[in-house]
Amino acid sequence: PIRTRIKSMAGDNSLKSFTVWVLVALTTGASAVVMTTVWLTKYLGGFDWNNEKVFNYHPLFMVIGMVFLYANSALVYRVFRNSRKPLLKSVHGILHILALVFSIVGLVAVFKFHNLPTHNIPNMYSLHSWIGLAVVILFCMQWVIAFVAFVFPTLSDSLRASYLSMHRFWGAGIFVGSVASCLLGLTEKNFFAGNYAKLPDAAKLSNCLGLVLSAYAILIVYILAARISAAWSRPPRPSGWSFVKAETNRRRDNIGFIHFSY
Repeated sequence: PIRTRIKSMAGDNSLKSFTVWVLVALTTGASAVVMTTVWLTKYLGGFDWNNEKVFNYHPLFMVIGMVFLYANSALVYRVFRNSRKPLLKSVHGILHILALVFSIVGLVAVFKFHNLPTHNIPNMYSLHSWIGLAVVILFCMQWVIAFVAFVFPTLSDSLRASYLSMHRFWGAGIFVGSVASCLLGLTEKNFFAGNYAKLPDAAKLSNCLGLVLSAYAILIVYILAARISAAWSRPPRPSGWSFVKAETNRRRDNIGFIHFSY
């Protein structure tokens, strides 16, 4: 009994620390979105889809989509770890869809800006653009494969379990790549301003934004690290198609139902 109570107390303390880490991470991510908005409205002229200000949709929507929403979709299975798996899958998928929509609009905005008759800037020449587009393509591939594997599973349970570790790894990798692309984009934009070395107010704010984005990435990766605490992870439970198979087998064993093959 004493050992059980000690383990229970340790688990409670771990969950309390988890709550603190999540709140700090969410506050940091929301701060990054607010700082991006202030930077673009106060120093870069705001937003207008019909002129050169269309560019400003690009950094804002990419931060919202590929950084803030993307990270929150990954946290769903930690924050709501005791909820039903189908609900978590739905929320996870919806947040990913929203992230993808924001990202696509952000990409359209920057291509439209580059192709304006008054600018005619070449597309896809910088490291920022290469990494950014690669991350979005990887995200789309990850989404499609996960949809096939987990939403309408055609794979065996063993293959799905094996792919899950890859899904988590590539999910974290895509997120880190997104933040890296943002940092490159901020630096690139500051250099294009022409007076970066003098560190004007706009550059100071964008540099601080880069620090906040970096801190957000560290916090999210720390929370998602599988070996930090077992209490932070969602306990494995049969759900979805696996639950149907388990329930069918249980009834078959108990009352002699015919075994169906799924």
